[in-house]
Amino acid sequence: MSRQDLTYRPIVPEDLHDLRAAHQALFPIDYESHFYECVIHSRDNIFSWAAVCRDVEVQSEILVGFVTARTFRLYDCTLTDRACMGLGSRLLDQETVVYILTLGVTDQYRHLGVASQLIQRVIAFAQHQLCRAVYLHVIEYNLAALSLYRRNKFEELATLRNFYFIGTGRQPDPNKHSYDAFLYAFLINISYNASPLAFLNATYAPFRSLLGQLQACLPWAPRHSNYFSHAVRQRSYGPIKAARSSVQPQDQGMLWRMFSRNQ
Repeated sequence: MSRQDLTYRPIVPEDLHDLRAAHQALFPIDYESHFYECVIHSRDNIFSWAAVCRDVEVQSEILVGFVTARTFRLYDCTLTDRACMGLGSRLLDQETVVYILTLGVTDQYRHLGVASQLIQRVIAFAQHQLCRAVYLHVIEYNLAALSLYRRNKFEELATLRNFYFIGTGRQPDPNKHSYDAFLYAFLINISYNASPLAFLNATYAPFRSLLGQLQACLPWAPRHSNYFSHAVRQRSYGPIKAARSSVQPQDQGMLWRMFSRNQ
């Protein structure tokens, strides 16, 4: 197979069967139906890309690679991850970041640059949306993924001890359940001169932060309702049940976990 055989496009509902099969084959955890529904319908701030090839015999497309990612505000990010990325200031609470959820390529299409193409599309989206960073967690034994992200200019920022807890038996050592994770991030330098709206957003940030502190003193105020609804929805996804973070409970506002496989 060659690169010329491939095209890239957003994931659509018709990809559901191939998407589910690829996740089950590549990852040591099981994802719930709600996760796939959000991906194929672009819900809950999730966006995605698929690498597909054309099956001439049946006149259909076959999904051979994918990336799923989610945008959210830094307020919803864990304090640990924010600090490691240098984005811990409360003045940045309303700024956005992108978190890579899953990334995978089927065996037959590896070593063709498919994964890098998918990553670059995520980065381009984040830059266009003026996000502060694209980041993810990579499990300790996935050496190919670590190399992949380094090649795509991601920085290794931290090691999180016992970050993952996997009990499916599909991990490399069925007798080992706890695994460390590495925090990788592609940090984006934003020029507010490029967007008047972004400039106003940055100017208004201190006032938003002050308003948030005032709301914290008012128990009847509707404080960050989106944050709590996100947390509830995230707990319905497969990765949440299989993951355990070593950070303190108050740092667990963003519960997504990422697995990727060699591309």
